[in-house]
Amino acid sequence: MADRSQNMFRRVQASASMASAGGGQDEAENPMVNRSDNRLPRFAQSAPQQQMFQPSRAPHRVCPSCTVEEDENVIPLESDSNLGSGGTLMEDVDDDVWIDYDLGQHQNHHSDSGYSSSSPVSSPIRDPTREIPVVFTDPDVLDCPICLEPFRSPIYQCQNGHIACSCCCTKSNHKCPSCCLPIGFNRCRAMEKLVNSITVDCENKEYGCTEPLIYHMKAQHEQVCSHTLCFCPLSSCRFTGSYVNLYVHFRTHHSSSATSFIFNTTFNIDVRIGQKYVILQEQNERVIFILNHDIQGHGRVFNVDCVGPNVFRTAFAYKLSVRCSETCFSIKSVPEVSGKWEQHTPNKNYLIIPSEILRFTIELRIKKSFLVW
Repeated sequence: MADRSQNMFRRVQASASMASAGGGQDEAENPMVNRSDNRLPRFAQSAPQQQMFQPSRAPHRVCPSCTVEEDENVIPLESDSNLGSGGTLMEDVDDDVWIDYDLGQHQNHHSDSGYSSSSPVSSPIRDPTREIPVVFTDPDVLDCPICLEPFRSPIYQCQNGHIACSCCCTKSNHKCPSCCLPIGFNRCRAMEKLVNSITVDCENKEYGCTEPLIYHMKAQHEQVCSHTLCFCPLSSCRFTGSYVNLYVHFRTHHSSSATSFIFNTTFNIDVRIGQKYVILQEQNERVIFILNHDIQGHGRVFNVDCVGPNVFRTAFAYKLSVRCSETCFSIKSVPEVSGKWEQHTPNKNYLIIPSEILRFTIELRIKKSFLVW
């Protein structure tokens, strides 16, 4: 009750001060006003204290983690027992209400702490490097409509919006095949950004390839991918997998079916008359090779194949020699590489010896140019 009475007294006192200021103004306007009271003339009076008007702000709720000790920018609002700065009277305000003069900083503080408030918060900035899944109902939109090859920069368009790759623009003498307008001078930047930003998975992903590929590089990569699907060379076995798993499988389950050797060393191979092939497996890196043998009308033919990914095409070279009592036949070549080997007659890069030679010795030396795994 004492606080309420004190507040009422202050209101009456403030009203009296305003009335006094108003009366002085009336006397200045009308010099005939009676000055019988004891009030001083206007020029002798002190200037009335002006009230500073401050726009009211909605009280900002404070999350439990916001305290005065944590944020130096938070200032307390005076309670009803004190006057605000500039003569403003602060009344009927709870002591536990705080105002943060830097709302932007407070919003960031709340967003960091997981506290949600009714104050508007700016939307987060999008990460330009983010990845989103995309499904194309027509993958051909990423291919040149003329040569049907995947698009790659630069891509050109005519005035009607038809697009073509640079090679097709040159081959068509810079005339659009669709509308005969000039093409090959205005680049389609939007399409270039699209094809350069789309990445796809290798078809050998389930066999261990995790390299993200730009769309137009997919076919080129898969030709030399080291995770190409490989098949067991034995026709009675149905195993398939990467070349690493194939080599482990063959060493574990079919070691008795292969002749072991070491790279960069010469070793002998026994081949019977009716034997069509001999399976070879390197002792350390376990790469599988196959010596093919067949009898044709003009003599015996030999060559060497490799079971593995296409990247092995430049990895190995061999020297095959057939010695008899009178002469020696030899050939230097690179093995044919395939993930799925099938029995066949050597048809290229083969060594031939006359069919009259019945007794001979086969020597083979395989060299590698880089580490396989």
